[in-house]
Amino acid sequence: MKLRALNHIPVHVEEDHNEVLKHIYKNIGAKHLPLENNTLVHFDSHPDLLIPADLTPTECYNKYQLFEKISIENWILPGVFAGLFRTVIWVCPPWCNQIKPGVYNFKIGCDKDSGRLAVSCLESYYISEGIYKPDHKLENTKDLRLIVLRLDENINQLELKDCIQNVKDQIDEVEHYILDIDLDFFSTLNPFVNLYQNANLYPQLKELYTYKPIPEHLEIGEKIKLGEEFGAARQKMLTTLEGIFTFLSQNESIDRYEGEGEEYLPLVSRIFESVGKHYPRADVDWLQIHNAGCTFDDSELPHHISSKQEILNLVSSVEKLLSYLEKPPTIITVARSSHDDYCPPFQVEEIQCSVLNLLQMKYPATKISLDYQDEDE
Repeated sequence: MKLRALNHIPVHVEEDHNEVLKHIYKNIGAKHLPLENNTLVHFDSHPDLLIPADLTPTECYNKYQLFEKISIENWILPGVFAGLFRTVIWVCPPWCNQIKPGVYNFKIGCDKDSGRLAVSCLESYYISEGIYKPDHKLENTKDLRLIVLRLDENINQLELKDCIQNVKDQIDEVEHYILDIDLDFFSTLNPFVNLYQNANLYPQLKELYTYKPIPEHLEIGEKIKLGEEFGAARQKMLTTLEGIFTFLSQNESIDRYEGEGEEYLPLVSRIFESVGKHYPRADVDWLQIHNAGCTFDDSELPHHISSKQEILNLVSSVEKLLSYLEKPPTIITVARSSHDDYCPPFQVEEIQCSVLNLLQMKYPATKISLDYQDEDE
């Protein structure tokens, strides 16, 4: 497919991060981006590299169905399976540890047993979601190269050199790439930290839901075997806990619960009593409490409210990295992430102003569209 050159770099600013995918599709449809195997450079405090639980493989090929199923944490991998992306470069700030820095080559495909989408990456990020499967149990696969770069305020640190060079090499290999920036890269909230705070809920959820990862020292064969076992056990645990918290949302007491998960009841009972002491029953959303617990695996959602100086330092580091890459992106997408509180609402306008100023300085031919304002009207 012969691509059409743009005389400007479009910058699409959305509120929810998954909304940027439609702009990527539009630019592919307009022949400004390749039809497949694109490279995505993704600045974010979160990987956004999960898979919607109710998404079928077939729906990945229908963009309208896909847009209905994706959300902020899972909009990229369906694009990989559909062929849009071949390489994802996740650039995260210093406080993130969901996936260790490095280069990961793995597959996404259909699980031969369940027919659902799964990945062959042995990171806890995937095992704890129950979406890990070894290569031989996947079919109709697509390859993904994931580069994770943890960007410190001091971009010149020696330990960053190799990973930054990997990013530079990747960008040098392609004619086009997509630059994607979530404003929570610069400052981020974990919106669940203060959920029912008077009941001291968060540390109790951490105790109940935290996942123990596969030991690093094991041989790859043992890791593959345990990856499936741990993933299945984790999925069963989350399904069981969802059932327990659903019961709580419909009943006055946990005493009459008779389903699976007896081993979890002491901790759930403690949570039930703690929350009940401080909040009227009508005000408690028990399934929201379960969803908050699901954010724990062997780590937790990042929570770092940056100072003004930290924000400025990170903006400077982003500028240095983009300068090092030399090649400008074909399109730029930006997510505010303030309505869901992942980017602190009291900081989002200041951060957005700094980022857009950086982009205009770095790429004078930008054309900025504040698409989120159109949705608010």
